Amino acid sequence: MNRKTTFLVVILMVLSAACSKPYPKKITYLATASVSAYNLQYLNKQNELAKTEVVPQSVQDVWTYEFTAEEGDIVYINGKYGDINSGLKIQVLIDGKVYKQESTVGDTINYIVVSGVVPYE
Repeated sequence: MNRKTTFLVVILMVLSAACSKPYPKKITYLATASVSAYNLQYLNKQNELAKTEVVPQSVQDVWTYEFTAEEGDIVYINGKYGDINSGLKIQVLIDGKVYKQESTVGDTINYIVVSGVVPYE
């Protein structure tokens, strides 16, 4: 390639990168692995702190909440349970892939917290 062609290719690449818009990411909060009631607090699609109590019927029950977010948005969920014979696993998925997760068994004192920022690509 000559210099003009190389320069043109570089300019087109820069323009292409500048024009690409970030697309919304599908965020999924999951909570599972509990045999007794637990409380969750999470940032919802309006970026407000929502609260809910979950009463599972079995350890296989899964609580989910889905919404879309932009790159750079904050994701946050925490959970707490009161039964020493129970546990809790919390995951944040971005576009179906595990972004972050935490779990505990028998810890009725501490909150499980999963948070972060939707990464830029």
